[in-house]
Amino acid sequence: MDLSDLMSLERTISDLADSLSTIFTMLTILGIAFFLATYFVNGYALMCTGRKSKVDGDFMPFIPVARQIYQMKIARCPIWYIFFFGVTLLTEVSVGLILWLLFKLTGSFTICTVLLVVYALANMVVTFLYYHKFYSLFGFNPNTAWIHIIPAFYPIANVFVMLIAFSDSIHFGKYVAPTPVPSGAAPAPVPQNRGVIVGIAGMYKDATFDLTDGTELVFGRSTQDCNIVFDQSATDVSRKHCVVRFDGRANQYVVTDYSSNGTYLESGSRLESGQPKQLTKGTVIYLGSSRRNAFRLN
Repeated sequence: MDLSDLMSLERTISDLADSLSTIFTMLTILGIAFFLATYFVNGYALMCTGRKSKVDGDFMPFIPVARQIYQMKIARCPIWYIFFFGVTLLTEVSVGLILWLLFKLTGSFTICTVLLVVYALANMVVTFLYYHKFYSLFGFNPNTAWIHIIPAFYPIANVFVMLIAFSDSIHFGKYVAPTPVPSGAAPAPVPQNRGVIVGIAGMYKDATFDLTDGTELVFGRSTQDCNIVFDQSATDVSRKHCVVRFDGRANQYVVTDYSSNGTYLESGSRLESGQPKQLTKGTVIYLGSSRRNAFRLN
């Protein structure tokens, strides 16, 4: 092999190296772009889910760690869940740091392995508890949470999460288990009961609102979200204060509070935020602790 052949081989190797470097750079850029796009889409879906459950902080789903806090707010779960919830930057860094410190102190791979197994089990339990409540609050059977624990079902889990975020037919409302029908028995007819809400104090005093089965009235100051709208001067009433739905089958009302000021009963007890509460006819509800606006559920 003469000098010209060696120079030609060197140029070929150099060109190949340049090509591989270019391909590697392009793949790296595409990988980063794919990661950012996926992160943004998941964040947007989470934001849409949070809006359905009336959670503030639209920016949070796009910020690491804040995203997990936002998820806990949606499902009304404790904030400490974020340290044991799914595979996230927070959980990976936390576990890695703890294992590194533990190994430095003990020098034992066995202790680190046992701790890692314990953490993995705790992570599965907390993740299941979160989604058990999450699905229940959006009207799904809570046991749907299992699809987030079994790796083979992860793609299905992502489909469910996206459906909740973007489907207009899925709303924030607690799951109600179906009533079993005895074998051979015909379903009971749905009674055509009616309800009337009467204003007994405040801006809507003496006003009446007729309701049929399934009818919802949304009380608040927002003209976009509510159909019983209060003046902006009614500071004791939140933008979306509460939702009252008439259940014709049970002949009673279901009231869900979404306010920061609270929805109260005559006894002085405050309804739990975001949790539907069944109330019998004749119950009086107060919007805000001042009791300036009151309604009787007849």
